[in-house]
Amino acid sequence: MDEREDDVTAARQFLRPMVTFAPGPKRRWVALRAAVAAALPLVGISLLGNPEHAFMAGLGVFAVLYGASGPVRRRFRTIPLAGAGLLLAICLGILSSGYPTLAIVVMAFVATVAALLTYSLGIGPPAAFFFALDVGIANLAATGGAPPTMLLGYAAVGVLSAIVVGTSDAWLGVTGIEEDAVSSAEDLVGAYVAEEDPDRIPRARRTAASALNRAWTAVTDGGTEEAFEGRLQRLNNRYSSRVARAVGSPDSDVTAEMALVETARVRQISLGRPRATWSLRQALRWPSEDLLVAVRVLLATLIAGGIAILLDNAHAYWAAAFAVLVVQTGGTRVSQLQRALHRTVGTAAGLLVFAVILKLDPGHWWLVLLIPCFQGAVELLVTRNYTVAVTFITPLALMIASRLTQMDTETIIADRALDTVIGVGVAVLVLVVSGRLGRPELLLRAHARRVVLALADVLDDLADRRTRTEAEMAAHLDHCRQLYVELIGSDVVANRAHADAPEAVAPYREMEQLLADIGYLVLGATWHPQVRGQRERMAAARTELAALVGHPVGRKRPAADITRDLRRVEAALMDG
Repeated sequence: MDEREDDVTAARQFLRPMVTFAPGPKRRWVALRAAVAAALPLVGISLLGNPEHAFMAGLGVFAVLYGASGPVRRRFRTIPLAGAGLLLAICLGILSSGYPTLAIVVMAFVATVAALLTYSLGIGPPAAFFFALDVGIANLAATGGAPPTMLLGYAAVGVLSAIVVGTSDAWLGVTGIEEDAVSSAEDLVGAYVAEEDPDRIPRARRTAASALNRAWTAVTDGGTEEAFEGRLQRLNNRYSSRVARAVGSPDSDVTAEMALVETARVRQISLGRPRATWSLRQALRWPSEDLLVAVRVLLATLIAGGIAILLDNAHAYWAAAFAVLVVQTGGTRVSQLQRALHRTVGTAAGLLVFAVILKLDPGHWWLVLLIPCFQGAVELLVTRNYTVAVTFITPLALMIASRLTQMDTETIIADRALDTVIGVGVAVLVLVVSGRLGRPELLLRAHARRVVLALADVLDDLADRRTRTEAEMAAHLDHCRQLYVELIGSDVVANRAHADAPEAVAPYREMEQLLADIGYLVLGATWHPQVRGQRERMAAARTELAALVGHPVGRKRPAADITRDLRRVEAALMDG
């Protein structure tokens, strides 16, 4: 009976995100920008007397969705680059027109590159999906006779709309993204400070720490440090003081060592992101979760598209695109399977919505109204309930595709349902099979190795006193940013690995946590000139750390041996 109750509880927890709305950041302005960016070219091109071509702009408008929740300064880079990528994807789709098998290969290539870039650079959803979709739609449209120059021209108009509307808060003088992030951090740190329930304190602490991280990231991305730095530094001090007072309290996770680590961490987050080129180099080091996601996207796209072609499906791109949608992000095995279920149910509901639209056979101007509404709804709901968001993504994509690819409306619903089953089924298969390629304990060790390499750079600076000039300090702070990012990434990967394979990963958890303590200890030293100047100490730690670098990650090594080496590094830092 107990086992049955446990199974029921697990099933409820698995299904709950599908039927509930999670708390999430405010996205009203994000949704409004997406809707307006979609509406402007649709209305403008229609009024100019080319209503049948207006939907081509939708292929470029998707650029507005990339980096949509970030500060405007970051969007000034992200949206134009995403727009250029979408136009390139359309070009490749046109060049492969008339060759369905080649089109799937091109989709796989484009989706793989887009997944790697969006994942490693932290751009996030919609990741590779719309790049793959644009290849497929452009391929079918060109095969059906749509003039390539017209496809590209109107798509470029859509990209222009995405850039102008997507960055509109710059010329409106609005810093709402940063203000919302900082205000949220103030509320959540205040809630942590005021929390007295021992059962709720650990969660309140973790939530406050995450909010602080998001706030500093928003401010540094937006280049508005001068406006918000005072408030955030006060928040840092308030949070660190509360953690320090928690030593010996009911919050059993907090130790004296952790209090020191947290002090170093909240100072470090003010440094911002490392350079994109460095992030990409790190992502390309196998084994890494970034490359694992890219490999999954490649396999899922090729297999799903290949199966659809073997079934003589004229719109095989849909199966391939939805396979991409399932595998394009990382996460625990449970969360990935949850997303697959969400996308299946959401797509089924979206197909019903699209069937109703087909039945009603709305006129052109009704579609011009629906598409911006659906695009805005997707952005409003994507962080709250993914199933409902996919319910709007499906008819949105199909309304644009049906106007560009001459879809057969008699069989479209049944065909798209079959394509969805193929895409999601293949994606789940790839997730399960690729588990051996990216074993949880291997990924944990690989990302810990990235921490070791970044730590070595910081220790080199401190041991060789490369912090005495402005240029040396700038390079040193770059290394500190890199170490901090690797520490955060390693913690995320370690938690996922432990959730997926607790027995295999358990021996390495002490190693990963000890490495994190050492990393934050060294970062803390960068803020104290006296400690920073103890080069003998840092040189001794660097020597001990070198023993770890000599062992390839792909070769199994007992966790106890790695932990022993790390203890020597810790001793060199503490006893020097």
